[in-house]
Parts: sequence; C-alpha cells; structure tokens
Amino acid sequence: MTQFKKYQYWTFIVNQQQNRGISISQFCKQNDINYANFHYWVKKIKQIAHQVIINKPSILTGKIVIIHLPNEIRTELPASLTLIQIQTWLKALQ
Repeated sequence: MTQFKKYQYWTFIVNQQQNRGISISQFCKQNDINYANFHYWVKKIKQIAHQVIINKPSILTGKIVIIHLPNEIRTELPASLTLIQIQTWLKALQ
C-alpha cells in the first residue's frame, strides 16, 4: 500500500472513531486495530492539518476554499468538498 493510500485509509478510520463517539481503546478493540498504530496515525494526520494555512478572515471566497501550504503551493478547491476529500488533496499536494 502506498503512503498516500495509507493516509486515506487511516483518515477514514480516525473519522469513524470520532463519529462513533466511543473511546479510542474501545474502538480499537472492537475493530481489531493496534492501539499504538491508531495513535501514530492520529498524530500524523494532525501534523499535516497543522501545516496548512487557510486564508482569513473568511475561508470561503464565493464557492472556493483557498489554501496556502508551507511549501509555497497555493490551491483553490471547491467549497463543497468533504473533509476527507480536502485531506486527500492536501496530502497529494505536499
């Protein structure tokens, strides 16, 4: 599995845990997921999210989200994208 596919997979898993509203420990036991691996990916996903600077004061400019990445890349994405789709784009651009 490529690093990009792993990122997509773990972003989906982390979102599932958050949406269920149960503890990480309980979620990992129920889904046979290694607890340490889960925390590793939570940290990695957060690190990527913290590297992103989104234009202020308003995120939305019409129907577009403008994102400036630390590596000097600027991108405009449709505001209708889901969080997972935005995370996928951000990972691809880094």
